[in-house]
Amino acid sequence: MKLVCSLPSFHLLKDVASYVDGILLEDQPDILEQIHIVGSYGLVSIYKLNEMVFPLEIEEYRKKILMTKDTDCLYYITDLGLAHILKEFGLIGRTIYDPITMITNSLDAREFMEYGFKAIGLSNEITLKDTKQIIEKTGIPTFMQVFGYRLMLSTRRTLISLYQEKIQTQFQIENLEIEEATRTDAFPIVETSKGTKIYRSYLISLLNEMNSLSLEYAYLESFGLDESIFIEVVKLYHAVKSNKSKTDALTALESLNLPIGEGFSYQDSVYMKEEF
Repeated sequence: MKLVCSLPSFHLLKDVASYVDGILLEDQPDILEQIHIVGSYGLVSIYKLNEMVFPLEIEEYRKKILMTKDTDCLYYITDLGLAHILKEFGLIGRTIYDPITMITNSLDAREFMEYGFKAIGLSNEITLKDTKQIIEKTGIPTFMQVFGYRLMLSTRRTLISLYQEKIQTQFQIENLEIEEATRTDAFPIVETSKGTKIYRSYLISLLNEMNSLSLEYAYLESFGLDESIFIEVVKLYHAVKSNKSKTDALTALESLNLPIGEGFSYQDSVYMKEEF
């Protein structure tokens, strides 16, 4: 199992380099330099091209892929259209395909792996029991988020800007959360030029279960976390991966007082009609 993470800021690479096997890199103009620096630490670079791609953007993404194809980076995608481009360039074997919620059973998992991906991501909204069964039944190399805020919604629409336009009011769009009328949970929401993402209100932590999942890539997401806290989390996951005391690591994680929830780890989602 390879432990990989994103970075709250690239300068933290030196602080986590001894504890992870790879880094997920954002799509930045200096991506080639970042890939080179990550490689100098002996780590795997995973280039995140995980946006939904419009037809008019295909050539732009072709250029991004061509620019990096001669490096040793891997590619992380969620749009199946990009897989066809990567296959055209002979890079499908360096591609991790993670459609976030779509792959929920062993039949689908096998079908996608036959395309030639290096690894695939199973749905983050099925139970750990189902995840284990799919991996055991298929033997597929699996990419799975084991810590952090999980993505709940992703759209190319700029929802916050559209809301501002609707109510004819301007406000700062950084560090925002939204609440549903019938819930008390606050969901982090982020808008960029590529659209809007909404995250779950709690962190998922699979520190206790990680080593039993037979993962190819165990992913730590840094979104929304203080830099020093995230570094401590990386160290704790590295300790458990290295078969050090799980009890001590779980106690240390609890002491960080993070808003950790179980999500769908142990219980399937159930949808019920509201009573009127």
